[in-house]
Amino acid sequence: MLVRGGTGFAATASASSLVRIIDVAGKQVGDLVLFRADDTQERFSQANTRKLENTIYLGRGNRLWSTRCAALAVIERDSVQRHDILSSACSPYDYPVRFGLRDHPSCLANLTAALEPFGIPEYLIPDPLNVFMRQELSQEGTFTVLEPLSGPGSTLELRLLVDWVVAISACPQDQNPCNGWVITDLMLELERT
Repeated sequence: MLVRGGTGFAATASASSLVRIIDVAGKQVGDLVLFRADDTQERFSQANTRKLENTIYLGRGNRLWSTRCAALAVIERDSVQRHDILSSACSPYDYPVRFGLRDHPSCLANLTAALEPFGIPEYLIPDPLNVFMRQELSQEGTFTVLEPLSGPGSTLELRLLVDWVVAISACPQDQNPCNGWVITDLMLELERT
């Protein structure tokens, strides 16, 4: 499924399915969230993933963890080795505060629209795995958003361990280097078992 730049998409995928995210043109971030199919109250957790993997830099072999500390996916292939699990999704709430913009497209709005058919409301959407996003953390504790290291065809593959609702937003952030200043497409491939 081609996820056009600045839009979102959601689908179900069964345990042992492979989720492949491909950066089509390069330097495009995707905000990825997962919800347990049989209980959407359980969902991806940035905080538990940081805690249980003991890192802020996920790569091949790392697992994604849920709000209930259940392993939900493992990274099987990662051509970039740099993804963000520190930031929330850009939202209609932060654009006015950070950039003085109202009605700007956002990942939270994209995810909300994509997840509506699954009965998942905005308040249940967790902070995402920001696929391909590069952010540096200084010794003083400040963040700097940098252009992604992903190029055309860069790939992240996740093996699902449980049945999940998978949603992604091809991030519309164009006010900082998050997407290399240009919004482009992502490809989401689901190899269902």
